[in-house]
Amino acid sequence: MKKEEVELIILKVTADGQDAINMKIYKNGTTCRYGVGGLPQLGIGLMSFVDDSRFFQPLIDKVPQEVLDEPINKEEPETPNGYLEYMIAFFGESKNGDTGERADWAKSTGIRIKLDQQTQFNHPIMGLLDGLTMEAAELTNELYFDVIMNAKWKVKSSTLPEQTIITQPKTEQEIHNDYDNYVNQMTYSARKWDMAEYIKGKTYEKDGIAHTVDLKNTENSFSINFSPISNTSSSNDNQGESTKEKKKKPWWKF
Repeated sequence: MKKEEVELIILKVTADGQDAINMKIYKNGTTCRYGVGGLPQLGIGLMSFVDDSRFFQPLIDKVPQEVLDEPINKEEPETPNGYLEYMIAFFGESKNGDTGERADWAKSTGIRIKLDQQTQFNHPIMGLLDGLTMEAAELTNELYFDVIMNAKWKVKSSTLPEQTIITQPKTEQEIHNDYDNYVNQMTYSARKWDMAEYIKGKTYEKDGIAHTVDLKNTENSFSINFSPISNTSSSNDNQGESTKEKKKKPWWKF
């Protein structure tokens, strides 16, 4: 399979049946993701249509052609300490002409490695699996951050693509738990991701009012504060009073 034939990349890391991270990145711009790379599994996910290959192209550029030439499948026969499964799959040449979620793919290849959690397996392919997965996460982190903020705080980022479908748990408690787990996993990521980077130059809208964000994130603490922007226009005096009230009591928690 040649690089130019690839239309979809799927990346997934699973531990004992829980997905630590699961991503589908299409050449046509469709992007799906849930998870950060840690456990427990997060129930907040997204499908976004960005209409370009901003996530796909940097990723496929880092895929060695050798990986596409022949599939790799390794599975340790015994996993007494629990298992870790890494998977990267590549799909291309659609039979029905669709290159999105409804595609009928004619070509596929990839890598699947299933190991005991205390394995002694050491091979360069593991570095490639980790590198590509974390690169995909890095590329989509800001998008996923905005979706997490939407699920928890009901705010819409000024840069969130209009065509974005968000999936989330049914109860507020489950959403809160996912949010806490997301913050914890991002804070202690080996990649040292800084969530403050994802709010730069943006506003977040809630109830028709734009808010600025103050976010502080260290290994010992996390705080986020949404504040309504001054001089927000209103269509009547009552709306003006509502805005003033919100200025007096900015909504924020954590």
